[in-house]
Amino acid sequence: MDEKLLKYCKYGLWGLMGIIVVILAICAFKGEASADLQMYMTYALVILLVLAILFSPIYGAIVNPGNLKKIGIAIGLFAVVALVAWLISPGATLSAEYLESMGITAKAEAVCDFLMMFVYIMLGGTIAAVIYSAVAKLFN
Repeated sequence: MDEKLLKYCKYGLWGLMGIIVVILAICAFKGEASADLQMYMTYALVILLVLAILFSPIYGAIVNPGNLKKIGIAIGLFAVVALVAWLISPGATLSAEYLESMGITAKAEAVCDFLMMFVYIMLGGTIAAVIYSAVAKLFN
């Protein structure tokens, strides 16, 4: 079953990559008028990412129930990082006049600040894990 799923995932990713290339080519030729298309593509990719994030642990738990503890730890760490990012994000920092002129609400700005902080923390954790892994491999 693992080989079959791997094959389906591989073909799905190739198909998704092809769709993205076609959409980006269309956007490149349309210029600034393609902003809506780019946003919808981003929304679709985020939805696919969330589905993959949800499907992966469920599949892992079905295949190997012993991994449930590790999955719980990962979900807990994810929630802690999200909470920390929400608490340290500056929130609405731009003036109300500027936000109104750009058509952005203060809540949308706060969410963007949170998401940027979350990505920065996750990126820092990923870099730290890679460095730790490389250094640990040197000493083993």
